[in-house]
Amino acid sequence: MTPEAPLAVLLSPRRAVVEAARDVGARTLLLAPDLSAPAVREAVAVADEALTVDWSDHPRLMMAIGHLAHLPARAAVFGFAESSALSAARANEALRFPGNPHAAVAYLTDKATLRGKVNQLTGAPVRFEHCDRAAHLVAVSERVGFPCVAKPRTGSGGQDVHLLRSAADAMLLAAELPYEPALIVEEYLDGPEYSVEAHSAAGRHTVLAVTRKYNACDEDCAATGYDLPADLDPVTVREIHDLVIATLTTAGQRSGPSQTEVVLTARGPRLIESHAHPGADHISDLLLLATGTDIAALTIASVLQLPVPAPRRGGGHAGTRFLRLPPGRIQAVEGVEEARAVPGVTNVEVHVLPGSHVPEATSRVAGHGFHHGFVTAVADGPQELEAVLRKAQDTLRPVVVPEQAKEEEHSAA
Repeated sequence: MTPEAPLAVLLSPRRAVVEAARDVGARTLLLAPDLSAPAVREAVAVADEALTVDWSDHPRLMMAIGHLAHLPARAAVFGFAESSALSAARANEALRFPGNPHAAVAYLTDKATLRGKVNQLTGAPVRFEHCDRAAHLVAVSERVGFPCVAKPRTGSGGQDVHLLRSAADAMLLAAELPYEPALIVEEYLDGPEYSVEAHSAAGRHTVLAVTRKYNACDEDCAATGYDLPADLDPVTVREIHDLVIATLTTAGQRSGPSQTEVVLTARGPRLIESHAHPGADHISDLLLLATGTDIAALTIASVLQLPVPAPRRGGGHAGTRFLRLPPGRIQAVEGVEEARAVPGVTNVEVHVLPGSHVPEATSRVAGHGFHHGFVTAVADGPQELEAVLRKAQDTLRPVVVPEQAKEEEHSAA
C-alpha cells in the first residue's frame, strides 16, 4: 500500500469493512473510542493505523483528523451504522471530503419530517402525528387509531419503540415518559416486512436487493430471520423499488449505502423508515453471499474514485434464522458441528455461554431484538433455502435447565 493511495477513515468498523477498504486499494485509518473492545480489536488487527478517538464528539474528531485535509491523496470518512454515518457526513463536510451530505443523513434520522414528505410525494400515505407532551399521548394515539406505534422522532436502532393496542396501553406508556418526549405516533402497518438495500452515486439510486424479514407474531413479533432476495412477484418488486427511490430522493441521499424498511400492506408497500447506512450485519453478509456484492467495498471504492470491484459469484439465495433458546440456565447446545456440516450451511453461532442464564429476546416493536445465536445458509432457490435452514435448526439440541428446576435442585442439596 503506497502513501499516495486514497485514505479511508473508518469509524468503529467491523473487521470485514477494513478488509473491504484494503481490497479496493485504500489505506485504512481506524478510529474508535475503545480499541480494546473485542469487535474493534479484530478490526484493528487488519487496519494500517488506529487511533483512540471518541468520534461522536465532533470537535475531538476534528482535532484528530483535521490535518488530513492537507493530504495530497484523496480521503473520506466512513460510518456504516446510524450514529457513525452521521458523524462521518459531518466530518466530510467540514474537511471538504467527498461523501453523503450531512443534511441527507440527518433527514433520514428525522422520522417525522421524512414521513410527512414521503406522504406528500409518493401517494402511499401513512397516518401519523407528532407528540411533544406525554399528557397528549392518549389523545394523539386515538386520533391516529389503534393499533399504532409510538417511537422517538430521531431515534435509532429500533430503541424505545412501543406498540399501542389501546388507550390503556397509551396511558401506561405516558406515565413512564418524560414531560416532553418528542415522539411520532403512526398507524401500525400490518403485513410482511422487507428491508431494501440500495447504493447511491451522484444522486442516482440502485436497489441491490429486497430482503424478507421474518417475525414470530404469535406473542411478541420478535425477528426470527431474513431471506435475500425476497420471493416476490415482479410488479410488487417494482412498487417497492419506486417507494425506496422516492424516499431516498426526498431525503437528498447522494452517495453510499442505505437501508429502507417497508411493509407490504393490503394497500401496497408502505414506508417504515430509512437509514443512510447498510442493513444489520446479517443483511450485509447475506447480500454478499447471495449476490456477491460487498456493500462496504462498493461504497468506499465509489467515494474514493477507486475501481469498483466486480461482484463475486453469489449463491443465488441466502438466509439467516435466529435461535431463541428456552428460558433457564443453558448447559450446552449439542449438534453445532453437525449443523455446520449440513450442505449449504455457511455459519452456525450460539451466543449464550454454557452455565449462563438465557437472556430474554425482545420484541420486534421494542427494537430489533436480542437473539441467542443464528444459522446462515445458501441455496439455489427459496424452497431449498428454507429446507437447509430448517434441517440445521433441527440438528441443534439445546440442553437448558429451567430456573424452577434449578432452585429445587439447590433446595434439595
